[in-house]
Amino acid sequence: MKKAGRILSLVVILVMLTTAICFAAPETGEAGGLNLISTYPEDGSKGAATENMGIKLYFDTQLSEEVLGEKNKDAIQIFGPEGDKLPTRVLYAPKEEGVVLVIVDTDKDGKTIKGESNAEYTVKISGNLTADNGATLGQNKEIKFRTMNEATNNTVSMVLMFVMMGGIMFYSTKAMKKEMEKTMEVFKDAPVNPYKEAKKTGKSVEEIVEQDKRNRERQEAKAARKASKAAAGNSEYQEYFDEYYEEYLAMYEAEGKHKVKGPRPIAAAGSKYITGRKAEAEARKAAEAEKKAQQAKWAANAKKGKGKKKK
Repeated sequence: MKKAGRILSLVVILVMLTTAICFAAPETGEAGGLNLISTYPEDGSKGAATENMGIKLYFDTQLSEEVLGEKNKDAIQIFGPEGDKLPTRVLYAPKEEGVVLVIVDTDKDGKTIKGESNAEYTVKISGNLTADNGATLGQNKEIKFRTMNEATNNTVSMVLMFVMMGGIMFYSTKAMKKEMEKTMEVFKDAPVNPYKEAKKTGKSVEEIVEQDKRNRERQEAKAARKASKAAAGNSEYQEYFDEYYEEYLAMYEAEGKHKVKGPRPIAAAGSKYITGRKAEAEARKAAEAEKKAQQAKWAANAKKGKGKKKK
């Protein structure tokens, strides 16, 4: 019984809802008449195009040129910002029920009229507008819309274009720089072209070759010293001196003023500072001397003891 009661209640609810839908009148007009459902652009909207300006009207009843096109000839009009009546053309859509397209027609010379920038236009629809079935709109209607501000629109478009171009240039430059770094990484150890460098700097080919050779030897020596320092744990003062010496040598060789055979210890300049490596060397030397002295002493004692046994 409970199940049958629930089914009966659902049937009653469905019947009531269906009845409400069947007898509901459109919200935009009166039941049985011609009603305007919506428009595009909407009433009060902004940003409409100035080229091929017009409006699309959606009615709930079919309107066609063949049935009442002549009767509805002046029922829909477009008015300019100053209230002037513009040449208007009404187009019906036979494949879309209730759709009417209203556009600004050409002038007397056959030229298309362009809308003004940031201006308000009004579309007036007469209450006498009649549908194919004889139903009328019943009351006059007005739809107002404003065209786009072309100056602002052009400025925004230019800004967006510059931003886009700037982004393209930024990423292109970044990609080119990355590609160049890869190329330089590949060719950084490549030999110098002496003829090209001689033509660029005005030096002789022999000087270019000799300079390149010295640079390579200096780089190899520097790399070897760094490896030796890392293994021996050299002090920061010695590292500073070596780097200063490299800069000093490169500067004077480039100017052709001075040449030296090689790096010298800081003690040669009068410094009494003992580096960690030198201290370790002196300690090893002292330990070896003490070891040798002990071994010599043991050898002397062994020789002396062997002589006593012979007696």
